[in-house]
Amino acid sequence: MKFVVSSGELMQHLQTVAKIISTKSVSVVPVLGNILFELEGNQLKLSAADLSSRITSTLEVSNEGGAGSFTVPERIILESIKELPDQPVSLEVSPESLEATLTYSNGHYNFVATSSDTYPQAISLEGSTHSLSLSARALQTGLERTIIAASSDERRPIMTGVNFDFLEDKLVLVASDGRILVKYTDHNVNPGFTASFCMPGKISQLLSRSLLPKENADITLSYDDKYVCIQMERFTLTAKLLDGRFPNYNSVIPSSSPYAVVVDRESLLYAAKRVSIFSNKASNLILLEVGEEQIRITANDLDFSVAAEESIPCQCLPADARIRIGFDFNMLQQLLSGLSSEQITLDLADQTRAGVITPSETEEGIEICSLIIPLKLVGE
Repeated sequence: MKFVVSSGELMQHLQTVAKIISTKSVSVVPVLGNILFELEGNQLKLSAADLSSRITSTLEVSNEGGAGSFTVPERIILESIKELPDQPVSLEVSPESLEATLTYSNGHYNFVATSSDTYPQAISLEGSTHSLSLSARALQTGLERTIIAASSDERRPIMTGVNFDFLEDKLVLVASDGRILVKYTDHNVNPGFTASFCMPGKISQLLSRSLLPKENADITLSYDDKYVCIQMERFTLTAKLLDGRFPNYNSVIPSSSPYAVVVDRESLLYAAKRVSIFSNKASNLILLEVGEEQIRITANDLDFSVAAEESIPCQCLPADARIRIGFDFNMLQQLLSGLSSEQITLDLADQTRAGVITPSETEEGIEICSLIIPLKLVGE
């Protein structure tokens, strides 16, 4: 079998599908370190997988004879194509010996492919399934806003993903590591059914960073009891869902708070960032003191006798409010960086109750609610 394709286009597709490959999976099933090539007519499918997910890319090529499938180690094919300037290249593979020749304008590579017989079969949805069509941008934005709050602690797998709640007239995405939480509600998506599942964090990041930005049209999201499948124009991603039940996030979001502080998001973010340089590296504690239409941000590290202070303007309701509350700067930075509005509202109470951050403006039909747990202040 033989086909001709642009080296630049082939490289883009190879790099994208290869992102699913993991060292852990390869150590268990070595063939998962390979990329599967499937040629039929003028259509080439490239697939890569780990132990629980699979991504397939489709691109048009010029078929110069034959059809079939084979696998090539990811390192060999990626590194060889990466070194070429964009140009037509041909890949010819002998069906019997699997000897392969990749030919370019002034040279060629020789290597041996491997049989596709031992490569895992494509994952198929079974039984009762739900499907939903939505724009790629809608899903990308929702995942970008929420994945920042997901946990990295594998001891609680359900907390490492993004929870999808499908309601009759809206889609709700939630992620939390127990210290921060982001709830993203899209009223522009109307599923027409009620269901939920939790998508792994690795898959959420792959979608939001690598796959969905390449899509302009609507996508189809389908799932059953075990797997979710996202069908895009050029890519299909299937992944195993996380087992377990996501915690009741609505029960931890305060319904009201006695104080509301409106502040410029970037002013707060960068002031806190500067002050945090002098915070204790074990706690990353920064102290926010609100009063007289300003937020006084302080931090210190007694072990090294360093301290910092900066004030920024704000609006507070009620106007005579006096608030003193501490946060982990890294947690606060994650939430503030995940928003795009100029101003935000901080709904605060005291050290025993979570603070709630909401953007002052969002796109029509979108609600974003972020929650952060305060740090206990010594001696208070």
